[in-house]
Amino acid sequence: MLDLFFLNSLTDMTLAYNRSYNIPMVIVSVLIAIFASFCSLEMVDRLARGDQRYLWLSIGALILGGGVWAMHFIGMLAFQLDCEVTYDPWITGLSVLPGIFAAAVALNIVTSKKVTLNKLLLSGIVMASGIGLMHYSGMAAIRLDGILRYNLNLFILSLAAAVCLSVAALSIKTFLSGLPGVTSTFVSSLIGGIVLGGAISSMHYIAMEAAYFVHAHAHAHANGDARVIAATSPNILAIAVICIAVLLIFSGLMFTYLGMKIAHVRTRINAILASTSQGFVMMDRDGIITECNQAMLVLMGTDKQSLVGRFYRGLISTDNSSVMQANYRMEARLNRPDGSLLPCLIDSNSITDDSGERIYSFALFSDISQRIADETELRESETQFRALLESTPDPMVILNSYGLIGIVNHQAEDLLGYSKNELLGEPIDILLTDESHHIFAKLRENYIGNAQAGPVGKQQELRVKTKEGREIPVEVSFSPINTSKGLLIAAALRDISQRKMAESALARSEIKFRTLYVSTSEAVMLWDERGFFDCNDATLAIFGCATKEEFYTKQPSDFSPPQQPCGGNSSDCSKEAIAKALEQGSHSFEWLHRRIDNGKDFPAEVVLSSMELDGKLVLLGTVRDITDRKQYEEKLLQLAEAKSQLLQSEKMATIGQLAAGVAHELNNPIAFVYSNLGTFESYVKDILEITAACQTSLHHDDLANVIALQAEKNFEYLKSDIFELITESKDGITRMRKIVEDLKNFSRVGEPDWQSADLQKGLESTLNIVWNELKYKCVVIKHYSDDLPQIRCIASQLNQVFMNLLVNAGHAIEKKGEITITTRVCPSDNTAVQVLITDTGAGIPPENLKRIFDPFFTTKPVGQGTGLGLSITWGIIAKHHGTIEVNSTVGIGSTFTITLPVDQYDA
Repeated sequence: MLDLFFLNSLTDMTLAYNRSYNIPMVIVSVLIAIFASFCSLEMVDRLARGDQRYLWLSIGALILGGGVWAMHFIGMLAFQLDCEVTYDPWITGLSVLPGIFAAAVALNIVTSKKVTLNKLLLSGIVMASGIGLMHYSGMAAIRLDGILRYNLNLFILSLAAAVCLSVAALSIKTFLSGLPGVTSTFVSSLIGGIVLGGAISSMHYIAMEAAYFVHAHAHAHANGDARVIAATSPNILAIAVICIAVLLIFSGLMFTYLGMKIAHVRTRINAILASTSQGFVMMDRDGIITECNQAMLVLMGTDKQSLVGRFYRGLISTDNSSVMQANYRMEARLNRPDGSLLPCLIDSNSITDDSGERIYSFALFSDISQRIADETELRESETQFRALLESTPDPMVILNSYGLIGIVNHQAEDLLGYSKNELLGEPIDILLTDESHHIFAKLRENYIGNAQAGPVGKQQELRVKTKEGREIPVEVSFSPINTSKGLLIAAALRDISQRKMAESALARSEIKFRTLYVSTSEAVMLWDERGFFDCNDATLAIFGCATKEEFYTKQPSDFSPPQQPCGGNSSDCSKEAIAKALEQGSHSFEWLHRRIDNGKDFPAEVVLSSMELDGKLVLLGTVRDITDRKQYEEKLLQLAEAKSQLLQSEKMATIGQLAAGVAHELNNPIAFVYSNLGTFESYVKDILEITAACQTSLHHDDLANVIALQAEKNFEYLKSDIFELITESKDGITRMRKIVEDLKNFSRVGEPDWQSADLQKGLESTLNIVWNELKYKCVVIKHYSDDLPQIRCIASQLNQVFMNLLVNAGHAIEKKGEITITTRVCPSDNTAVQVLITDTGAGIPPENLKRIFDPFFTTKPVGQGTGLGLSITWGIIAKHHGTIEVNSTVGIGSTFTITLPVDQYDA
């Protein structure tokens, strides 16, 4: 059987045809094998792990198999015999299939997730088998006058070379692909392609050396068969095969390039969608969700398999019909799998074809739960403020700095007999007795002057009048509330009628004193130079003592922490308070006490009154726990701060609208006044020309009368002065136009929030607006950059920042000084710009620099500032993703440096 294929001892080698090789064709065949191997490995390595794995494997196998076949056929044409050679077209064409099949199997193995040695051996054997089968089936397609026999040893060697080199090529490719570095994939494909191309070429030319064609005169000539490929022009046939191979490889490479571009674009889109905090979903024309990002899965609280395939309409809980439209923006609730509803802002768009039919849609979901929570919290804070005011046990009256009543609670109504509507807007004087008018006015004046530094809760005793005219002694506790409208004073009124009656009763009768002493809920105690000698049961409860005997062994400092909130030593402060009470007869103050049993601190209101008891001087002390009141006051301050911020924002918005309105209303009259002045000037010139013409036409006598009249009316002066008046009027109107334009530029009402703007133009507009504040004591020096780029910003807000800084700079200069405005590109970052505003004013003390941007902090006198200007300035700059820094030296001046990015997203 083997004799039909291989040489044996009976084969007459003298009858074998002479063989030779066309070297250029041999080189071309080897290069095609290497190039096809490299292209297939590079393409499959880059794309075969994607979504279309088998598509790319098929294309790679087609390129590799087609390249191997092209190499084989060109190599066959390079093999020259001294006889006519033709080929069977069917066998020649079908011989490409084993190579393609083997390439597909080998590439599938080598690009799998886990490549082992066994897999590499298997893929090498499969690849070598395909190459061998393709080669030897292609050899069978040869038609010539003779028979084909193989050298068995070279036949086996060709297969062994194919197996070894194929395994080596695939192993090198796999090993190098695993190395780190950007070029590892390219290098591994190149080296693997060279080795694999060598394997294909080696197998082919070893097999060609193993082939011997022996004369067989008994056989018919091959050129009598119509199913042959003529070999009369092997060069032309080789060129055709090369063109086909190059076209095949080039098509594959172009397909690969397009695939890589698509994959790159998709990777970028996926990266963007993965990095955004907004949820993203894509739907087909039927509203079925086909794609989503990780942020959407987080918003939904589910996985991708559960979300993809659902109807988009089922995600949203809303009655808004906009959800059925192609493009919409609305707020709705997201139906989460756990049954909860998440409020979101939805932006949806649709892509349509030429006929307007929807192809697909996508939607972005932004979580607005925090915004809604903040709005709810603000409403609740306002409600809490009112609730706290109504729930506090003391009557509360809140006054402005002019002494007008702004807020009262129902406890105040009950105490004074007035309704809220009767009290609101009225002066506090209607509640004071004649003797209390002067006292209260002095107390309010002193308190307003020292409200920033004074402690909250200072108490004073006054007498108030009810609606019926009844006088009530009250204890007044003042607390400051800073707002955008100035300082408010919260006055807590406590009816002390009972206490006054008790004090009177104490002076008259020990029995009456003891009744009140025992029944009060406040801690009441008696003290002399030896210590405590009496107390009520409330004292034991408040201070945590088990018995009165235990209480008597303590000193006042034992019921206090080592230090008071003011920083003073409790022992020294208590001695000072006792001394003041003994000296003045009575002394009330706030104190931080500490319980004996658990060591817990609590704020208290203490009243020390000196009296004579049994002929000796003693102190009567009353202590009231004011923990709840302190908590209420803190809440009130927080609510007042929030309310002040809102009022300031509304105020600035109103100012902007007013400025825009004034500018609009002034534009028309200015325009026609300016136009009329021009017309008037033209008329005057005409009248003067007519007058001159009349003079030349008059007789001597008439002319003399005219000249006399001109002299009487100072005609020459009138002619020169009237044009000066017109010029001055035009200049004034031009100035008004400039101010109107600056008002419009400053307010920016009606313009989009975020847009490109010229900072230097904004500075000029703002300077014109505030010039009246600066012109009498400031010289403004401008160092504007010639190449300052426009930036994306909210121009009206930055104008507000410039106004705050320029006005503050003017206030800092007492008599005469300079304000220098500098604009430039940021020296350390050319994608940012800087505005520097420097003044030669008084400067800012170092202890105030850290607090300069805090809300309500101000160094100006009361009534001249709310302390919100720089706080709002800082907030606007932060909104623009910029920074504001201040450098100041006392006595020299200050520099505020604003740094803003040129390009940014909307804040």
